[in-house]
Parts: sequence; C-alpha cells; structure tokens
Amino acid sequence: MNYELFQLINNLAGTYTWLDISMILIVKYLAGCFAALLLLLLGLGIYYKDKTLLKTSIHTVVFLGIILITHSIIGFIVQEPRPFIAHTVHLLIPHAADSSFPSTHAMAMTAIALPIFATYKRLGSILLTGTIVTGFAKVFVGHHYPLDIIMGILITYLLFKISQNYISSIIDKMLHHPKYNIFRLLVNIKQCVQLIKKSKTPVTNQFNIRG
Repeated sequence: MNYELFQLINNLAGTYTWLDISMILIVKYLAGCFAALLLLLLGLGIYYKDKTLLKTSIHTVVFLGIILITHSIIGFIVQEPRPFIAHTVHLLIPHAADSSFPSTHAMAMTAIALPIFATYKRLGSILLTGTIVTGFAKVFVGHHYPLDIIMGILITYLLFKISQNYISSIIDKMLHHPKYNIFRLLVNIKQCVQLIKKSKTPVTNQFNIRG
C-alpha cells in the first residue's frame, strides 16, 4: 500500500512542467523559509520585549533540537532505502542515498509548526499546511514514501504532546528567574548594541586600542 501510494503521487511528475517546478521549489526552499521565520520571531520577541513571542520561539528552538536528535537516532536504527534506491522512480532532485524513514523535512517542519500553533493559531495553521504540502512534494520528487512523511509528522506530534508542558515550565522559570533571566539578558545585549551604535566615539578609541 505504501509503495502503491508512492507510485500514484510520483507518477504525476513529468505531467505538467509548472507542477514539477512548483514541487521542486517547495522541496528546496520552504523548509528554509520556516527556519528564517523562526529566527525572525525570536528577533521580534527580543526587540519588542514580548515574553509570549520569546517564550514560543525558545520553545520551538528547543523542541526542534530534540526532534533532530530523535530523527538521527531513528534513522540510525531503521535503515529504510529511499524509493529511488529500491525502485525505478521519477527523481526530480538528486538526493543522498541515506535512510528514508522518517522524513527530516516532515519532522523538522512539524517541530516548528506545532509550538507556534499552540500560541498563534493562524500562523501555526499556515505552517502546518506548508508542512503537509512539503511532505507531498517530497513524495512527488521521489525522495520519500508517504509513510515516511506520515510517521514523521505523527512521531513529532506525539513527542510534542509529551514534552510540551515540561519544556514550557522550564522556559517560564528561566524567563522569570531573577538570576537566570534570559529575557533580561537578551534585552541587555540589545541595549548594549544600541549604545555602541549611538556612540559617536569609535569603539577602538573608547578602549584606547591602537593599531
């Protein structure tokens, strides 16, 4: 059933040029857009001193790290050949012949989408939709079986539900603890950078550094 569904999707490749190009662009760039968005949200949380946004961003970064480690462990244990290794497929983008299960894109993008969805429903919904579309595209270009995508999303979801409250409570403590207040530290770093930029005296002269 897994291979039959793969064939059904992958055989669409080559039918329409615009569809091939769209799927290739999605596979190549959408995950990078997710990462850029995460960095943007983190930066905005610091700049506007928005604790909710900062907490969500830090939670996402931490959870993404957990998922990437989990993916590496599963990929090491489960050596599933990619479709283009085991079968003749429409391979639109070259790819390393590593383990196919589970999908890195599916797990990483879901790991970014879920913590954001937990706080910002509209943005999170867009990200989850983008994750599903990317999963479809990865099958379309011949990189993954559908089960690689489905299980990647499912594993990430289960780990999120298990770890959500624990990670959230740790971040809350770190953001509010007077000694280990990350939010205050980040804001202080930002203020220091602004003071240096506003200063009319070159930094080298402030510290009497001579060439």
